[in-house]
Amino acid sequence: MTDMVTKRSVSLSDEVARAVEAAAAEDGVSFSAWLTTAAERQLRIRQGLRGVAAWEAEAGDLTAEEIAAGEALLARLLSGVSGVASRVGVSGVASRVRRR
Repeated sequence: MTDMVTKRSVSLSDEVARAVEAAAAEDGVSFSAWLTTAAERQLRIRQGLRGVAAWEAEAGDLTAEEIAAGEALLARLLSGVSGVASRVGVSGVASRVRRR
């Protein structure tokens, strides 16, 4: 069974559109498939940040040691992945968590 598909019209800057086209070609997928994967990744990140915020609301703020351990784990998980690591930086993800 295939997933339902909803068509949307989106506007991207020329630079972003060219970069997505190149990345999609490099990955051997369509432009739409590449954007879908990127959007799914971003949604998982948001869900994770919300989970951490909910945990902190219940258990208290993360300690500096916990944040450092999380950043180290994130760096290992994202090594070789260009998505979040290059746009936000590993410490940028942790700072998003701390702001919530």
